Amino acid sequence: MNSSYHRKKLLTRAIETTTEIPSLNELQFAKSSAAYLLRTPRNQNSVSQISQATTNVVSVTDVKVKNTDKGIEVILVTSNSQQLSVSPKTEGNSYIVNISNAQLQLASGGSFQQSKPVTGIALVTVANADANTLRVTVVGETGAPVVELFDSQTEGLVFGVTSTASTAQQPTPTPEKQPPIELEVIAAPEGSYNVPDATTATKTSTPVRDIPQSIQVVPRQSWQDQGAVNTIDALRSVGVVQGFNSPSNGDVFTIRGFQTSNLLHNGLKDYTGGAISGQTQLANIERIEVLRGPASVLYGQGNPGGTINYVTKQPLSEPYFAASTTFGSYSFYQPTIDISGSLNSDKTLLYRLNTSYISTESFVDFFYNQRYIIAPVLSWQISKNTKLTFESEF
Repeated sequence: MNSSYHRKKLLTRAIETTTEIPSLNELQFAKSSAAYLLRTPRNQNSVSQISQATTNVVSVTDVKVKNTDKGIEVILVTSNSQQLSVSPKTEGNSYIVNISNAQLQLASGGSFQQSKPVTGIALVTVANADANTLRVTVVGETGAPVVELFDSQTEGLVFGVTSTASTAQQPTPTPEKQPPIELEVIAAPEGSYNVPDATTATKTSTPVRDIPQSIQVVPRQSWQDQGAVNTIDALRSVGVVQGFNSPSNGDVFTIRGFQTSNLLHNGLKDYTGGAISGQTQLANIERIEVLRGPASVLYGQGNPGGTINYVTKQPLSEPYFAASTTFGSYSFYQPTIDISGSLNSDKTLLYRLNTSYISTESFVDFFYNQRYIIAPVLSWQISKNTKLTFESEF
């Protein structure tokens, strides 16, 4: 396409047919686009002069519509495109071009029409307006399209039409705001040190915050993390409790300066874990509750220091199995097994079995210590409010 060449031809013809030669400032048309020719009033006057001076009617033999990346091209096929006099205007959604010295001569008649050649263009028509005028009309769907004029020496007069639906013309869509998603997850923390309920002092499962006595609960997770192997080590985190483990005297505890003999298992007096008999093992213990102060008299005769209550593991309704082995100094060796589950289909009869074996030497030469524990538990849920539990330790 050579729009500059087209303008030069039109300008030369205008000079030859007018009686007054225009001044130099009137001839400054050094623009690279033929569209400028259509938009400048001075150019339109020149084209009008050319139209008035032109007596021959140019024949348009064919009309072609081609798709482009921006829209379409409407091509008026003629061998004398340089002699065409065009006059464009816009009315509503329509872009109209009147060519005052051309006629459409098709084999099918004197008009051409194509509906919706591309998205954004509703209609393209080329028809003879009268005996000397050819009219080109391009109707946009949402607005008047943008049209540029080109002169092709090989094809004819070309109208480059930019569709109103092209990406260059469409505004960027604003994404819809989605409502925020709120997700609430409620679950018990795994391995937590917080035990909200205790049975000591009230002999019922009561929140510690609602008990008027001073109670500190040491969960199993606490002594597992610190690697405790006996109750003395497990209770080191309770500041008012001091104890030592004697191979001959067992566990000896002092609470608030008073040596205590109040050792409980699930709230019941334990006569086997006192200061005179053996040691309490941790294999079947779920948590240890320490009741501090003279409230220990709730469990009968005792001292004002406090009470230690061992709460054992209870059967589970779902199958459970755990095994571990612990090694330590002085040839310490301890394997443990913990299994639990249901004995019937409705899960009213449950069991649990904890076993452990301890073998260790000592800082005393030729002294060996071996202990083991077998602790079976059987529970029967008789009704909704009644449960019978059989528990033993060997």
